[in-house]
Amino acid sequence: MTISSQTRVAVFEQRSNDLSWKTIWNYNTGIIATKVMQQNTCYISIMNKNEMPTFDALFRLARENRNQVGLGRPTKKITFVTKGLVSNLNSYGADIMAMCSGLTTYMTYEVQGPQLNLRSCTTLDVMKVVDLNYCRGNIMA
Repeated sequence: MTISSQTRVAVFEQRSNDLSWKTIWNYNTGIIATKVMQQNTCYISIMNKNEMPTFDALFRLARENRNQVGLGRPTKKITFVTKGLVSNLNSYGADIMAMCSGLTTYMTYEVQGPQLNLRSCTTLDVMKVVDLNYCRGNIMA
């Protein structure tokens, strides 16, 4: 994990045989970009600042995570659904463009509630604080 106070960008990464991923949280632009290596896919989302930890809280959360404090506490789950392909990564900044270039990149939107008919979901646990759940599916009325 890296956090830059100058750019207000946090980068989290997990590498494993089962599921390797990297997510960039840009608090200046309000964009989240997530790369799932096994799927050769990137997801771009608008950050819901009411759901996400504040930028200033990230340092404390990282320290707690490193010290194994609060690992049993439930994580917040934010579900995103794909809504189409991103054809131009330039507007998302150099770091996101570098990470997602050459990959299938989807724009996503946040959904809430039980009215969802979701399929093919990938859930990423970020620091035992937030689960980012990326799904392909349709909202059922």
